[in-house]
Amino acid sequence: MNQKQYRNSFTEHKTEKEKLAALNQAIKNNELAQRSDLTTLPLADFAKMPEKVEFVRDIWRVQDPFPYTIQEVRGMNFVLLEKMPHTEKTLFEFYKAKIVSENCYGRYLADCQYIVAKYTTKDGEFWGYGRTIEQARAFLGVKLYDEYKHLIHAHACSDRELGHKK
Repeated sequence: MNQKQYRNSFTEHKTEKEKLAALNQAIKNNELAQRSDLTTLPLADFAKMPEKVEFVRDIWRVQDPFPYTIQEVRGMNFVLLEKMPHTEKTLFEFYKAKIVSENCYGRYLADCQYIVAKYTTKDGEFWGYGRTIEQARAFLGVKLYDEYKHLIHAHACSDRELGHKK
């Protein structure tokens, strides 16, 4: 998997330009960068890799690697771990997934399992999640209903509308 670097949302530098100016000054001051195991490294080691450090809560912190692709589902960030062999008449795909959490050393996978459901249409991909297949299916079903209720209603109620015209 290719490693993608994500900006830490807790960083005190909101722009890359602001961060680089502060980083260059900190390197001149011989400051240190703290790792998640609380050991330190010279900040100068990161002069050519500024994406590997962030200034969080008054300390330069080395960001832990996060070698995963994030999939946003209903406003939550997940990493899809593996496709499940589960099939059913809905044609939804199901994945074992973990939620993405973040601390001052970067993103990490929280120690709790989720199920993410996916359905692909000509209009794009639709997603749902839950603790069980049933929950993921239900949330995805609601999302699909919200998206296609006009089509469902037109088809499901076509006989009823004809009955009113008689």
